[in-house]
Amino acid sequence: MKKILEKKYLLNGDIRVYNCELIYNNQSFGILKYILEKQYNVSGLILPQSSITFAFYWIYRPYTLYRWYHNKKNIGNYFNIADQIVLNDSEFEWRDIVVDVLYRSDDLPIILDEDELPTDMPDHLLEYIHSAKRQIIENYQDIITETDQFLKQYCNFFRSG
Repeated sequence: MKKILEKKYLLNGDIRVYNCELIYNNQSFGILKYILEKQYNVSGLILPQSSITFAFYWIYRPYTLYRWYHNKKNIGNYFNIADQIVLNDSEFEWRDIVVDVLYRSDDLPIILDEDELPTDMPDHLLEYIHSAKRQIIENYQDIITETDQFLKQYCNFFRSG
């Protein structure tokens, strides 16, 4: 697999960079793979060390999606509300707009980090966040089905026992 960087730009100016494996990229849609080097706790969802993240990026959608797997079982789906998504051959860049939507195994949405929104957040970004949350919640099952198909098509993750 080809190595590629994920660059996440935070509203406060920080940049987070992750080394990933490229699964697919056509400049408007892409998939990266990342293996967790340590255990993480995401709002009560424990992601064990060595869990696999498949990250999905669409330049025309207001979110990215991390799908987490452990022992080939999906353990969570995490939408980052995002904009300024750029996909090229060496890095995937996007701006994280604070609010996230987490789905654990019960398929009920958990809205995260709204309390971290800056008090001076522009109205157009607040509306963008509201619209993105609505799109995610209304289309969740279709997005999961779509990304399942992408994983089957572009990698052999589901093909071996």
